[in-house]
Amino acid sequence: MAAVVKSPEPEPSSSGPDPAEPGRPRRRQPVQARSRETVERILDAAAALLEEGGVDAVTTRAIAERAGITAPSLYRFFADRDQVLDALMEQHLERLGAFLAETEAGWSPSSPTEFVGRELDSVVAYFQANPNAARLWLDGRVSPTVRAEVRRYHRRTAQRLHDVAVAAGLLAPQTDLLVFVMLVELGDRILDLAFREGREPDTDVIRHGRIALTAYLEAALPQ
Repeated sequence: MAAVVKSPEPEPSSSGPDPAEPGRPRRRQPVQARSRETVERILDAAAALLEEGGVDAVTTRAIAERAGITAPSLYRFFADRDQVLDALMEQHLERLGAFLAETEAGWSPSSPTEFVGRELDSVVAYFQANPNAARLWLDGRVSPTVRAEVRRYHRRTAQRLHDVAVAAGLLAPQTDLLVFVMLVELGDRILDLAFREGREPDTDVIRHGRIALTAYLEAALPQ
């Protein structure tokens, strides 16, 4: 077991409740380098526990033990297990966004089939490379903060996909954004089903999901 790290010196805290969850304390943001390192150790420990045992294996006690810190050190930055998952979700959404932006750089899809296939395969690739992200994404929506962040991400993703499709000439700029909101939500359910049984996706679910999403997009786009 890793050596226990003593708590760093106190830092100024963020006062007031969390606006996403009234009555719940706002998460403390680390300022000192040592504090940032402690938070990273906490998030890395939570990610490892997610990969090994899913969300149920992620407890504050298990996180502290895996990170090699005391429980008070964890509670300096996170009020509870859900706040750790919130922070890990935010981290993955940022990394996923950067991953997709790099994947799409210079890409101009020529058809709905190519558009859907590339987008779905890109998210699958990220989940395969980050198994804890898949478990967190599919099983970790246990707090209002995480659920709200996922909803915001879905909305941003719908707008991004709309813009990509417009730039590629697949649709007119005035096409209703709801088409892509639906596409993203349907894709989320497909990913849930594909990764439900383990770390690797069910290739048949992905194949059928690609067919279903393409058929929806072709039917929903203005002719």
